[in-house]
Amino acid sequence: MKHQLDLPPDYEPRVYVVDDDEGVCTSIADLISSMGFTACTYTSAEEFLSGTDNRINGCVIADLRLMGSNAIEMLRKMKSKGYEIPLIILSAFVDVTTTVSAMSEGALTVLEKPYAEQELWDHVIAAILLNAEQRFARRWLLEYHSKESRLTEGESEVMRLLLKGLSNKSISHQLDLSARTVVMRRKAILNKLEVDNVIDLAKLFTKAQIIEQYLTTDNVVAEIKCQLQE
Repeated sequence: MKHQLDLPPDYEPRVYVVDDDEGVCTSIADLISSMGFTACTYTSAEEFLSGTDNRINGCVIADLRLMGSNAIEMLRKMKSKGYEIPLIILSAFVDVTTTVSAMSEGALTVLEKPYAEQELWDHVIAAILLNAEQRFARRWLLEYHSKESRLTEGESEVMRLLLKGLSNKSISHQLDLSARTVVMRRKAILNKLEVDNVIDLAKLFTKAQIIEQYLTTDNVVAEIKCQLQE
């Protein structure tokens, strides 16, 4: 199954199972292993949080009613620590309030026990594909902003007007620059962003905007800018 998903070669997902019932942990871990993925088991939210960090890949499966912090509280703590991994919550007591609360905090889904193995399997696959996609998008966005950060203030000004469709002559007039300066800045912009022409530049910029929106822009951009400043 793992090889059928066409995952990136450097992406090594694991499934983290959190349940205070060891029998349930073992049962889910066996299912995950049969899918070709590695399963890691934990008996509490505290054990999971102390035994992992926010760089883990794959997905988390957690029982709602854990001893200590429950799954929703664990999800809040994961968010505060910068985890970027989907969480599937399992519960024998699913209602509208619990589901809304869990998913508003960022849970991928809430499955009611007893569930069919195929249903859990399908959600695990969906979670892993989502995690791989989000990580690829974040990496792409980081690379884009790294290139963009190399632009000088003057080049950024010219790029902004190029993306509005202004000609070199119009930019020269609006910024009170010589035609030669505009041409030189335009050339530098294309070189630093590694594109051949303004049309490709516009496509690149639009792609970055779409990805930022997809990744809940404010948090992702802030994180990326922090990384670039380090």
